Amino acid sequence: MTSFSQPLSRRWLLRGAVAGATGASALAALAGPAEATTIGATLIEFFSILATGEELFVTFYSNAIKNHVQLGLYGDELNALKAIRAEEQLHLNLALSQGGVPATSQFSMPHGHETFEDRSLFLQTQQLGEELTNGALLAWIKDTASMGLPRLAELGGRLMQVEGGHRVMGRVIMGEDPIPNWGFGPVVLEHFTDVPAAVKAAGFLSPGPGNTFDFHAVSPSFPGVINTTPGTI
Repeated sequence: MTSFSQPLSRRWLLRGAVAGATGASALAALAGPAEATTIGATLIEFFSILATGEELFVTFYSNAIKNHVQLGLYGDELNALKAIRAEEQLHLNLALSQGGVPATSQFSMPHGHETFEDRSLFLQTQQLGEELTNGALLAWIKDTASMGLPRLAELGGRLMQVEGGHRVMGRVIMGEDPIPNWGFGPVVLEHFTDVPAAVKAAGFLSPGPGNTFDFHAVSPSFPGVINTTPGTI
């Protein structure tokens, strides 16, 4: 995780020069070999952070589904969680396909195993996780746009659309009123590389005795889940 938290410095120097670029190849042509190498490393770092986060949330929702009786989750609520888990696996598969390497496959929860024994704690943690994810993706959009990579910025928006729906679904399960309660999404991170530190501070990246949850891949297919491929990135 230490490598993920290094300052970006030089990676942002090309923002003005490549404002008209339409993708990684155009960016590389304008930047030159050294800068292109730096940008390529940055994108691998981005997709690695994304992959780590998606493994975390596949793990989170898998444990909720496994303990659904204790959490009082049945019927439509349980079905929604299974659909969300499949979507998180889809996002993970995308990150891996782009060269992302998860930093870890073991996670902790802010409330340990009680997270999946107490409905209130589970839903509190779900909201925390999805709000962090939405903030992270907003930073992704900002950073990739500043690098002259509009297709990757668009991808961040497509992911954020889905993760925002996960947050709202949690509020449905919580019985909150009103269910949608954000006029504007909050800005919580300056750069996408700030994500690991924020996730660790929230209690998800400190596995230890009695608070370790292992990632296990699941099927990315679920009845009714559509738009399952991102197209050309």
